[in-house]
Amino acid sequence: MEKEDKKILIVGLGLLGMSLAMAFRKTGIQVMGFNRHRDAVEYGIREGILLPESEEMLETLLAKADVVFLALPIPATVEFLEKYAGCFKKGAVVTDLNSTKSAFMNKAEEVLPPQNVFYVGSHPMAGTEKSGYENAFETLYDNADVFICAADFEAPEVRIIEELWQSISCKTVRITKEKHDNLVARTSHVAHILASALTISVLGYEDKFDNFAGCAGGFRDTSRTASSNPVMWKEIIENNRDAVLKAMDYFECEYSKFRKIIEENRFDDFEHEFAIGRNLREEWLQYMENKKGNKKK
Repeated sequence: MEKEDKKILIVGLGLLGMSLAMAFRKTGIQVMGFNRHRDAVEYGIREGILLPESEEMLETLLAKADVVFLALPIPATVEFLEKYAGCFKKGAVVTDLNSTKSAFMNKAEEVLPPQNVFYVGSHPMAGTEKSGYENAFETLYDNADVFICAADFEAPEVRIIEELWQSISCKTVRITKEKHDNLVARTSHVAHILASALTISVLGYEDKFDNFAGCAGGFRDTSRTASSNPVMWKEIIENNRDAVLKAMDYFECEYSKFRKIIEENRFDDFEHEFAIGRNLREEWLQYMENKKGNKKK
């Protein structure tokens, strides 16, 4: 069955879910959508983002869908699998968009196979500090890397999910759930913690309004993710605790190195260490530019 012939359902129409629906619409793939707060569904239907049948009951939509994307908060995703495992269409493929994988995969591998339903984990490296369907936009996933986690990468269901992500210009990367959770702890989770800690250390001490006046573009860029949803990030860190603590050890090692160099007035060493960071970032920026170039070819 071609992906265009599959019935696709997105459960959870916040920033990620609605942006995904918009991205599929851009490629001609039409999707159904469900959201607990119906204003998001009404908006999606009104704007032609979602199929009109999205107004139907959740159980009806699940029974129709060949592929289900769960764009829900972390605890809600696990609860959803537990509550609705028996409602999915037989042979359906279920994926999620969350930034930790072990908890979901463990639950999915427990409750879905007895229902003849297949699970493949997805994590698109895309998002903003904003939330809600009103902040969604169709290019959110353009050129994004999407991690794919599965118990068996040779299963045909893996290709179904990969092809859907690739259809909206994403690059898919296969990875184990353990490696994924350790990686995103370093690349994303700790970065959000650092942005919050930096913001508090800069704006939360001494005279607040002097601090405001002293901050410009550099602080704005570095602290951007401190504006993210605190509840969401509590749930993410709670579900990836061990990997996050390990990633924090890496940061503390590098930060302590800089502090010791400054304390000992070894500023040639400071320049050397700073250059290492600069060069690594330049390599990453080149990687991002190469991805853009490959997309245009």
